[in-house]
Amino acid sequence: MNHHHFHIVFARRGDDAPTPQFIRMLEHAAHQRGMNFVHCKNHEQAETLRWALQRGTLHVDCLIDYMGRSFRNDYELGCAVKDAGGMVLDDPDRVRIYGDKAVIHQELERVGLAMPRTLLWRPEQPSRDLSAAEQAYLGRRIVCKPARGSGSGGVVLGMEPTAAALADARDYDDEDTYLLQEFVEPIDLEGRPAWFRVYNCFGTVLPCFWHPETHATELVTPEQIARYGLHELERISRTIALVSGYTWFSTEIALTWRSGRFAFLPIDYLNNKCFMLTHAEFGASGMPMQVAETVTREIAEQALHRARRARPGPHPLQCLFNPQRGACVDCDGPGQPGRRICEDAPQPGFPVRERAGAPQ
Repeated sequence: MNHHHFHIVFARRGDDAPTPQFIRMLEHAAHQRGMNFVHCKNHEQAETLRWALQRGTLHVDCLIDYMGRSFRNDYELGCAVKDAGGMVLDDPDRVRIYGDKAVIHQELERVGLAMPRTLLWRPEQPSRDLSAAEQAYLGRRIVCKPARGSGSGGVVLGMEPTAAALADARDYDDEDTYLLQEFVEPIDLEGRPAWFRVYNCFGTVLPCFWHPETHATELVTPEQIARYGLHELERISRTIALVSGYTWFSTEIALTWRSGRFAFLPIDYLNNKCFMLTHAEFGASGMPMQVAETVTREIAEQALHRARRARPGPHPLQCLFNPQRGACVDCDGPGQPGRRICEDAPQPGFPVRERAGAPQ
């Protein structure tokens, strides 16, 4: 029985669409380190991977999973990689737990992070008018969001504090818990709102200015961190990583004025499928190139460490010679320069690229 070994698999739908620069950069970083790279582009390929993993004919060191809910066996795919000793960005069991905003909200409160004022409305609770005390607690503008929603799906800004408005909002998913939250108004930092998207990749924290209306994203410089006193952004991101166990995610954080003092408040706690199109592809609201470069390099390094430790079963590939190490990624042997994969080709539909040129 043939056994195959993929070092990095990036699972993201897009058969006919151009490959995003982030994925091309990650492929390039993988090849620089002597690893192979597979871009899984549709549900059929993802299902083939899952079956091969479950049969024991495939080992994957690192799966970056952007398939999401559109692939009905997404959770099972991640578990198959994880059960075989690979790592998944992000761990499917942790995503099942902490993908619930109500759960992560309570956990972050428990460890002492300042949080937006929030009421949790469970599925079994009937909709009703908010009491005077509840309205005073949340303020004049109320944000309503489903705990299991993704992106902006189901989010209502400026919800009226009435039973009818709450019932309408809950129609998005009447089996979900809803977070009723205060509307957080960021302070102004020299003409821009103090709203941030903070990326975290295996502990490397990259804070960015993020405009809540235009979504323009710009990496915060060390000088700006010092000038504005933004060190708390990194502490919050590291705390969220520690609580959730996520390894590649982003968090929205706003700096606001509360009770006579400045407060950094997490708004969107855990986004584990970060928007990856860069400035060159998506304009100012794309991912800054410095972030893409740092993250793809970090993921490739982590995958390389995993590949060194894994060494599954019978040697699955010809030696993957890494010029920088002077040895094979898989077996630490002398390697065979120029022979990146064995003649025993992978499953049809999964091109394992032998070499990567510079990302275009």
